[in-house]
Amino acid sequence: MTNTSKLSPPALLQAFTAALRNSDHVRTAELATQLARTGALPITDLFNLTQQWTEQGHPAQSVALFQLWLAHTETPAKYAVLFNLGVTLANLQDLDGAEAAYRSALELKPDFIEGLLNLGTLLERKGDPRGALTQWNSVTAIAKPDEPAHQAFYQQALNNLGRLLEILKQYPEAEDMLTRSLLVDPAQPKVITHLIHLRQKQCKWPIYAEIPGVTSQAMRAHTSALAVLSASGDPQVQLDAARRFVAENVITPTTPLAPADGYRHDRLRIGYLSSDLQSHAVSILTAELYELHDRSRTEVYAFSWSKEDGTPLRARVVRAMDHYIPIAHMSDEQAARCIREHEIDVLIDLHGLTAGTRPNILSWRPAPVQVTYLGFPGPTALPCIDYVLADRFVLPPDLAAYFVERPLYLPDTFQINDRQREIGPRPTRAACGLPEDAFVYCSFNNNFKITETIFACWMRILQRTPGSVLWLVADHQVVRDNLRASAQRAGVDPERLYFAGRVGPTEYLARYQVADLFLDTDTFNAGTTGSDALWAGLPLLTCAGQTFSSRMAGSLLLAAGLPELVTHNLADYEELAVQLGRQPSLLATLKQRLADNRLSCPLFDSPRLVRNLEDQLERIAMHPTQEIKQTPINDVHNADVYNFMRKDYGGVVEVGSSSGALARVYRDANPGCSYVGIEIDADYADASRRHCTEVILGNVEKLSDDTINRIGKDAQCWVFADALEHLYDPWQLLRRIKHASGAGTEVVACIPNAQYWGLQAHLNGGKFIYQDSGILDRTHIRWLTRLTIIDLFQANGYRVENMIARILTRPSAAMEAALRQMALASGNDPDLAVQDATAFQYVVKAVATA
Repeated sequence: MTNTSKLSPPALLQAFTAALRNSDHVRTAELATQLARTGALPITDLFNLTQQWTEQGHPAQSVALFQLWLAHTETPAKYAVLFNLGVTLANLQDLDGAEAAYRSALELKPDFIEGLLNLGTLLERKGDPRGALTQWNSVTAIAKPDEPAHQAFYQQALNNLGRLLEILKQYPEAEDMLTRSLLVDPAQPKVITHLIHLRQKQCKWPIYAEIPGVTSQAMRAHTSALAVLSASGDPQVQLDAARRFVAENVITPTTPLAPADGYRHDRLRIGYLSSDLQSHAVSILTAELYELHDRSRTEVYAFSWSKEDGTPLRARVVRAMDHYIPIAHMSDEQAARCIREHEIDVLIDLHGLTAGTRPNILSWRPAPVQVTYLGFPGPTALPCIDYVLADRFVLPPDLAAYFVERPLYLPDTFQINDRQREIGPRPTRAACGLPEDAFVYCSFNNNFKITETIFACWMRILQRTPGSVLWLVADHQVVRDNLRASAQRAGVDPERLYFAGRVGPTEYLARYQVADLFLDTDTFNAGTTGSDALWAGLPLLTCAGQTFSSRMAGSLLLAAGLPELVTHNLADYEELAVQLGRQPSLLATLKQRLADNRLSCPLFDSPRLVRNLEDQLERIAMHPTQEIKQTPINDVHNADVYNFMRKDYGGVVEVGSSSGALARVYRDANPGCSYVGIEIDADYADASRRHCTEVILGNVEKLSDDTINRIGKDAQCWVFADALEHLYDPWQLLRRIKHASGAGTEVVACIPNAQYWGLQAHLNGGKFIYQDSGILDRTHIRWLTRLTIIDLFQANGYRVENMIARILTRPSAAMEAALRQMALASGNDPDLAVQDATAFQYVVKAVATA
C-alpha cells in the first residue's frame, strides 16, 4: 500500500478519486480524512461521500467528517456544510447538536431560507412552538413569492405556520397563512382541506367561501372525511370523502400477517388500537368497557401511541388492560408485526379517520378480524376493516350500502358508557353566568359541528320562545364573535348567547343540571356529549338524518327510553324545541322519566352492552377448522408436575407425552431413567421419540394387559400431565396401573378443575362452548373437582400425598360475592367455595397402597 502521509494535496485528491471510483471504502475514508484534516477536501466530494455513508447506514461517520472538515476549512460555503451537519444530527436524534449547527449556519448567512425552515421544524420537535413560528415568519419576510426559486420555500413556510397556529388554536391567524399560500398556488389539496376545517372550527360561514383560484367545487372535493361528517348529510358524499382519504394515504393491503382462519385460544384475545387512551372523548366512553370484559372468556390488549397526560382517566384505562403495549416508537409495519406476535383474535380500531390515525397498521392485516368502533362515526372505506360496530337505528340496513365495512349489530345501542363518571354538586345559575329566570337551551357540542343551518334553526327557536337563552361552549373569542354576529343577522339579541368556559370533568357534568334542554346539532350529532347530558339528567332533542353521524343521538335517546325526543326533520325539531320551552310541565315529565330510568335503561347498562359485545366478537372470530385432536402440542413442560416427580426414578411412564418436553427436562436431571411415552397422536408420538427411551403409539385405555404389565413392571411413576380427563374410564386405568406396578407406585397428574370460577361463569351464561384446549377442550371426557379428584384416587387404592392448586386468574370481587352467595344458598362453606373456584387446575401426587 502506498504511504499517503507524504503525498501532496493534489496527489492525495487524485488517490482519493481513484479509491472512490474503485469502491475501495476503507481507502476512501482514510484519504477523505487526510484531505479534510489539511483543508483540501472539495465541498462537492464532502457532500457526495457523506450522503453515500448516510444512505449506507453510517451517519455517525458522516458527522465526524463534517466536523473535521469544518475545523480545518475556511470558505464562504461553510454555512452549507453546517446545514448538512444539522440535518444529519437531527436524524440521529441529537436535537441540541442539530440546533447549534443550524444556528451557526444562520450566523454566517442570516437569509439562508433552508436553514430557517429546518431550524423552525427542529424547534417544534423540541417543544418550542413560538421559536418555530419566529423562524418561519422570517422565511415569509425574506422569500419572494413571485420568484420561482423562492416560491416553494414561501409556501412551505406559510403552510407550516398555518398548521402550527391551528394546533395552538390561533384559528384566524392559521386561516390567514393558509389563504396566503393558496393565493400563491391554488392547487394544494391538503391546504384546502385544513382551511375548510379551520372555518368550521370558527363557525365562519359559509365554509365554502371562494378564494381566487379555488372554487367551492374544489373545496367540497377536498373536504376531509371528518369535516364532511358535519358539512354534508349525504351518505354518498361521506363515503366518497373516506375513499379519497384512503386513496391518498393508505397503502395497498399487503399479504396478511395474520392467518385467515385465525387461532385457537382458550380466551378471545381482543386488541384495542388507539392514540386516545388518555383524557379524550373515546376514553371517557370506554374506560369501564375495559374493566367489564369477562376475563374468563377474554384477554384484553391495548396497542397504544397515546400521550402520557398524567390524568386519572389515563391511569385507569392503562390499569384496566391485561396488556398495555406502547407502539409510538414503532413504524406501522413494526406495530403490525407486534400485534401479530400477540395473536390477537379481533383487533378493534378506535380511530377511524380522525387526527392521529395510523391506518397502515391495519393494512398489514395483523389480526384475522378487524373492527372499527366509536372514534369515527362514518364510513372509513379502509380496505382491511371487516366490521363497524353499530345498532339498527344508528346504521339501518338500508344505509349500510354506504359503508365498506359490514355492520356488526349490538341489540340496544352502539355506544358504551362509563357509569363511574362522578357528577359534581349542582352549581347555581349565577355561578355559571346565566340568568336565573330564563329557559336555558344548551349545546355543548364541538364548534365545528355547528352548521349555518342548525344555528339559524336555533335562532328561530329563541325568537319563538320568549325569555330563553342559548348556552354554548367556545374556547376562542373569534367563535364567540362569529356566533354573536350570526345571531345579530338573524334578528336575535347577541346577549341571549352565553358561553361556558372549561372546567374539570365533575364540574362539567354538574353544569348540565342547570340547563333545561340540550339542543343537538343535526348532521354531526352529540356522541360523548349526548350521553354526558343524559347521564347528568338533561333531556336532549335531536334531528336524525340519513348518516351514522346524524343518528347517534337518536340511538342514545331510544336506549334511554326517550323516543319522543327523536325528530326526523328540522321543522319538527324546531316545533318540539319551542313546545318544550313553553311547557315546563311536559319537560318536567321527561326529566323525571330520565331520572327514574337512568340507572336501569340500556344506555347505561354497561355490563349488558359488554356481554353483547363479547357475544358478537366471539361469533365473528375466526378459528381453524381441523379434525378433533388431543390438546395442541406444547414444547413447554409443566413445571409443577416436574417438581412433584422424584429425581431418582428408575422408570417413568408418561401418558400423553406430546412433544416430549417433560421427558427431555426429566432425563436431563436423571439420564439413566427408562422413560416410556404413550401418545395417541402420530405426529406427537414422532416428536416425543427424540426425548423418550420408548414411545408407544396408541390409546392407553386400549393397550393390552401384556403391554401395560411390561412397561409397568419397571415404572416407579406414571405421569398424566393433562391426560386423565381425556379418558373414558380413568378409574379402571388406575387399577390396572396399580396391578402392573405394585404398591408404592406414584402417580403424578395435572387435572383441570371443573369448579373453576370462569367455567361457572360460562355455564351461568349458557355458553358451554367446546374449544381446542383449556378446561373446555373438546376432547375432555371427564370433569373433576378437588373432591372428585381425591375420590378418584382413594376409591382405586391410592393415598393422596400432595395436592396443589394452579391459579390462572382470581375472580373479581363481584364474582367472589356471587360464589359466596351460591354457597350459602346451597348450604356449603362460602370460604371453601371461593377457594375451590379459584383453582384452574390441580396437580396431585398419589401413591398406590398395599
